[in-house]
Amino acid sequence: MSNIRMSQEELNFISMLEGLSGALAVDCIWDKNESRVIFIVRRNDTGKVIGRGGITIRRLREHFQKQVDIVEYSDKLEVFASNTLAPAKTQSVEILERSGKKTVIITVIPKEKGKAIGKNGRNIQRSRLLMKRHYGVNNVIIQSPV
Repeated sequence: MSNIRMSQEELNFISMLEGLSGALAVDCIWDKNESRVIFIVRRNDTGKVIGRGGITIRRLREHFQKQVDIVEYSDKLEVFASNTLAPAKTQSVEILERSGKKTVIITVIPKEKGKAIGKNGRNIQRSRLLMKRHYGVNNVIIQSPV
C-alpha cells in the first residue's frame, strides 16, 4: 500500500465507524463532490459495518448526513478491483501495463454492467479513485461479453 494521507475529518470518520461497528478501517475517503464517505475495511469486516438488518450503516449515514460506501480491502489487486465494484458481480479482472501505466479491465456479467457503472458513473468513479490510491492504477475499464 502506498503512502495514504487522510484529513482530520477522515480520521474522525474512521473513529466513528470503528466505535459503532467494531470493524477496522484501512482507509477513508471523504468524496465531497458526491457527498459520500468511502470506507475501505479489513477483509470480512463488511458485515460488521452493515450490521444486523442494516442498522449500523443506517446509523452511520444518519450521523454523517452522507452516503456511506463500504469496500473490502485485499492484498491482491484483482480481488480489490472486483471489491470496488460490489455488489456488481465480476467475471474476470485483467491487468495491462504499457509504458509504465497500469490499466485494469474488469469484465462483468452483462446484466450487472449498469450496477457496476452506477448512477451517473458513481461506482466506476469510486473504483478508479480507490485503484489509483491503493495500487497506482491509471485507468479502470468495465466491459461485458457480448
